Amino acid sequence: MSRISAYESFRDRLFAGDLKPGQFVTQRELAELAGVSLGSAREAIQRLEHDSLLKVHPQRGIQVADVTLRFIREAFQLRSILELAAVPDYCEFHQDKAEVTLRDTNDVLQRAQKEASAEVLSQAVDVDWRFHDELVGAINNELVEETYQINAVRLRLIRTNIRLSAKRVFGALEEHIAILEACARGDAEAAQSKLSDHLSVAMQRAMEGI
Repeated sequence: MSRISAYESFRDRLFAGDLKPGQFVTQRELAELAGVSLGSAREAIQRLEHDSLLKVHPQRGIQVADVTLRFIREAFQLRSILELAAVPDYCEFHQDKAEVTLRDTNDVLQRAQKEASAEVLSQAVDVDWRFHDELVGAINNELVEETYQINAVRLRLIRTNIRLSAKRVFGALEEHIAILEACARGDAEAAQSKLSDHLSVAMQRAMEGI
């Protein structure tokens, strides 16, 4: 198995809840859990530590990232810096994408309000991530994109440890709709204001959920 595949396997196990925040494990335990060789495990562990998902403690073992208030605050602060900076480009050059994502978000919200099934809630999460991915992609900067993707993994770990409720989903999608409406009409100032409020609320939700 390649280094990338080993990394992705570890990450998937983390998101699945097979590894708990703050848990200590050995290299061998991680290798067995992910179904990879010790060599692949060692290489993947280096990248996971770089992404702040694991911490190697000499003579103590490997600790899964603990989702603390500081972990959440730092992840959302970085998210705000990146996404707020992307708003002007998204509003100016990607109004067509904003209109499509706005329509899809409205559709998912309407379905979720009628039937808050696990499938519909999963679709809501997908359209949520899609907007944030599109937003940062509008900058068209590889370094920014790489930083965003690393932080997105941290945010997914945070979300893994928070119970996903219909109320949370409805609130997030309604906030997205307000942001997207501003983006679709090219109003970057309004979009930034609404996005800032959205990210503040999302961080507070995450902090209350741990």
